[in-house]
Order: sequence, then structure tokens, then C-alpha cells
Amino acid sequence: MAYNKDLETREVQATWDVTTYQYKLDGRGAKVLADGMKEKTIRGIKCPQCGRVYVPGPTYCRVCYIDIDDVVDCSDEGVVMSYCIEMADVRGNPMDEHRVSAMIKFDGADTWFIGTVHGIDPMDVKIGMKVKAIWKDVTEGNLGDIQRFEPV
Repeated sequence: MAYNKDLETREVQATWDVTTYQYKLDGRGAKVLADGMKEKTIRGIKCPQCGRVYVPGPTYCRVCYIDIDDVVDCSDEGVVMSYCIEMADVRGNPMDEHRVSAMIKFDGADTWFIGTVHGIDPMDVKIGMKVKAIWKDVTEGNLGDIQRFEPV
């Protein structure tokens, strides 16, 4: 997906308290991802019927509704699919430095992963730009093993 500067974008002047949301991850899919992260590898689960790759992987394909268990490796590079420039914390207090939270689609995956993008002026981040995961030196097998994403 290439960046198209002619697409309309919107700026929303509001706060969004993400701490009020609860998330549930399938245990097996989380373990597959965590085991890969310990080795600095992005792992997902692939549907044998439609070929869709989920990161992290569920126990069944959300399209075909069949059980899935084929573990596949994906690239730790991907594309920014959506992003938000954070100018305030979850309580609405201004931040000293703006932060970019982005939804990233890893190469080889069909689902999106959230992370922060560094190494670029927040106003220069674009949908469709390539980014790469920057890993901690010593990984532990959890989501914190990816420190951030940076432009390729």
C-alpha cells in the first residue's frame, strides 16, 4: 500500500482513555507469538484453507471458521496501516514529547499489531510507510521485547 496524499484525513481534538478497555488474547496464539519474540521472530498462525495469517493467532480462522494451527514466521518489518499522534496522556495532560502509536501489518501477516514509531518527526509519519521492529538486546518472550518501530 503506497501513501496517497490526496486521501482525506481528519484531526480529532479529543481524549480517549484506553485504560477502560479490556483485551483478551487466545492463550495458544499468545504463546506462539511470545515464543517467537524470545527468538526475535514474529510468529503467527495460518489458515490452511484461505491462507490468512493471524498475528497473534487465534484457534480458528475468522473467515473460514475452521480450526487452525499452522505456525508460520513473518517478517519483523511491516507497513503502517493507521496511526495516532499522542499529544496528551490518557488523562488529557499535555506530553512534553509527542508520541506516535501505530497499527502495523507485518510483511507476511494479514492482521495488525500495535506499537510506537520512533526515529521520525511525528508529522512525517504516513500511512503506507515501511517500518521495522527494534528489539531489546535481551528478549524475555513478551510484547515488551519490541522496544519500538523505526522507519526502514
